[in-house]
Amino acid sequence: LQKSLKPIQNSQNKIGEGVGVLFDSRDFQDEKQLEALAKCVSATSEISLFVYLENQNQSNFSVSEVFSKKDFTVLGAIKNEKLIAFIDKPFKILISYYHRENVFLEFVTSQSKADFKAGLPVKNSTVNDLIIKTDLGDIKLFEQELVKYLKILNRIE
Repeated sequence: LQKSLKPIQNSQNKIGEGVGVLFDSRDFQDEKQLEALAKCVSATSEISLFVYLENQNQSNFSVSEVFSKKDFTVLGAIKNEKLIAFIDKPFKILISYYHRENVFLEFVTSQSKADFKAGLPVKNSTVNDLIIKTDLGDIKLFEQELVKYLKILNRIE
């Protein structure tokens, strides 16, 4: 993870598409709230949700793609083709909605080709361009603050 952290580059000239959401299954049993969060940022764009599973047997997510630590080699290479595609997609905005320190989630966030990354504060806060300090359960407040700052930064209309 430390090697993957690089200085944030200004990406104003890039044109990304869609909204990506990355979250931890231990915090949400239903991804519908996070899907609504992504839609508030861009109602017309494609939305991609990816969830980290601590336990492989809890895959009860219908909309989201899933990954776990088993999708990584010992040296940190990714074996999951869908996760590689998620990382390589130039999202307009990536929402990293997790609050626990998790090297796998942070690595995926840091490697993402998203134009702009927003999320909750974690130990390696340098993986996000915008950090919004709210309670994990208060998605509405996070949504309001995210929309407010994205408008200020001219990321959305």
